[in-house]
Amino acid sequence: MRSRKTKKFRTQIIYIFLMTFLSLIIVNILVFRNMRYVIYSVDSAYDGNRNLTEMREWLDTIHSEMREYLDNKDERVLNLFYINEEKYKAFLTRFKHEGPMTEIEARENGVYNISSNYIQSVSKAVISKKSGDIKEYKAYQAQAEREYEYLTTYMLNLNNKLFFNNSSNNSKMNEMTKLSEVLYGVILLLTGGVDICILLLIVRRLSKPLKTLVDRASEVGKGNLDVQLVEPHEYNEIGIVNDAFNQMVISLRDYIAMFRKSVEAESEMRENAIRMEAAVKDAQLKYLQAQINPHFLFNTLNAGAQLAMMEDADKTYRYIHKVADFFRYKIKNDNISTIQEELQAVDDYIYILNVRYAGEIHFNKVVDEKYLGVSVPSMILQPIVENCIKHGFHEIDWEKKIDISITGEDRNIVISVRDNGIGIPEHIIEKIMNNTISEDKNAPKRDGIGLDNVITRLKTFFERDNVVEITSVGKNMGTEIALFIPKEVKEKR
Repeated sequence: MRSRKTKKFRTQIIYIFLMTFLSLIIVNILVFRNMRYVIYSVDSAYDGNRNLTEMREWLDTIHSEMREYLDNKDERVLNLFYINEEKYKAFLTRFKHEGPMTEIEARENGVYNISSNYIQSVSKAVISKKSGDIKEYKAYQAQAEREYEYLTTYMLNLNNKLFFNNSSNNSKMNEMTKLSEVLYGVILLLTGGVDICILLLIVRRLSKPLKTLVDRASEVGKGNLDVQLVEPHEYNEIGIVNDAFNQMVISLRDYIAMFRKSVEAESEMRENAIRMEAAVKDAQLKYLQAQINPHFLFNTLNAGAQLAMMEDADKTYRYIHKVADFFRYKIKNDNISTIQEELQAVDDYIYILNVRYAGEIHFNKVVDEKYLGVSVPSMILQPIVENCIKHGFHEIDWEKKIDISITGEDRNIVISVRDNGIGIPEHIIEKIMNNTISEDKNAPKRDGIGLDNVITRLKTFFERDNVVEITSVGKNMGTEIALFIPKEVKEKR
C-alpha cells in the first residue's frame, strides 16, 4: 500500500493561527514605522524653529554682554562674552549649507552669513573698547547694533516662514496619518476576512466528509452492505476514520459471502447425498422385480448349484454360482464398493453372458493392482459394460471386444472401458453428459442402470464435475468411456 502523509486538522489550525499572528505583527510593525515617521517628520519640521529660538537666545546673550562690557568695561563680563561667543559660533554651524539648497536652507545660510558679520563687528567693537579707541569702538558698536536689528528681523521672518511651512506639512501629515489608518484598517479587515474564509473552508472540509460517513454508516446500520465506500480526498483524521469504516464494510461483506457459501455448500452436500441415495436405490430396484423375494431367488439358485454339483455338472454349478454372486452384489445395501469388487462384478457378468451367447464376447483387463482397494460408488462398471453389449454390439457381424484398463495419471486413477461396437452419435453423448437423455423420446429404451445414472452418482460421490469422458470417433469405430477417480480417495476399510 502506498504510504500517505497525514495532514492533521490540528496542524492546519496552527498554520492559520500563525498566519494570523504574523499578519497582525506585520500590520503593527507598519503602523509603528509610520508613527515613527510621522513623529520624526513633525520633530524635523520644528527643528528649524527650535534652532532659531535657541540662536536668538544666544544672540541676545552676546549682544547684552557686549553692551555691558562697552558700558562698564567689566573683565568678568568680557570673559563670559568670549565663552558665549565660541558657543555661538559652534551653534551657528547648524545654519551653514553648501551645494544646491532649498529656499529654507538658503535663508538659513543667510542667517549664518549675517551672524558671522555680526560677530566680527561685535569682536572689533570689544577690541577697540579694550584698546581705548573710543571713536572706532563706537563705530563698530553702531554697525553691530544695525546688524543685530537686521539679524533679529531676518530670523523672525525665517521663523514665521518655517511656522507657515510646518502648518502646511502638518495638514499633509494629518492626511497621511488618516490615510494610513484607513489603509491599516482595510489590511486588518482583509486579514480577518481571509482567516474567516479559511476557517469556514476547513470547517466545510471537515463537516462534508463527516456527513457522508454518517450517511453511509446509517445505511450499514440498516443492513445495506452494498453501500458505496467512502473515498477520502485528504488523508487526515477523517480520512483515517473513513479507511477504518471501509475496511469494516469490506470485512462484513467478506464474512457474509463466506457464510452464504458455507450454507450453500452444506445445502448442496445434503442435496447430493439425497440424490446419490435415490440413484443407488434406483439402480438396485431396476435389477429386481417387485414380485421376487431376493432370499427366495438366492435359495433357489443355491439349491440348483448344489444339485449340479451332486450330478458332477461343474459348468452348471459354476454358472449358477456366478449368477448368485452377481445378483447378491447387485442388491447389497452398501452404497460404497472398491474397484476390485466392481471388476469382480464385471467378470461375473461377462461369464454369464458368454455362457448365454457361446463365448462371443472377448473381454480383456489391464489393471494396476495398487488401485484395487480404492473406494468408489457401487455399480458403476457393470452398467457401462452392459451398455456396450446392449447398444454398442447391437446387430454387428464382427468380433465383439471389450477392454478395461486401470492406470494412474497425475492426480487421478483412470478407468477406461473400450468396445469396438457401432459407437455413439455426438448428440447422444452430449445429452448423456448433460443428464437429459431421459427427455429424448427417440433414445433407445433402457431396462437397466443408464450411463446418466452412473455419471450423476460419480459427480455426487466425488463432489466434482469432471469425472467422466465419452469418446466415439465415428460410426462403427467403437466407444471409450473413461472414469476419473481422485487418487486421494481412501481405500475401503
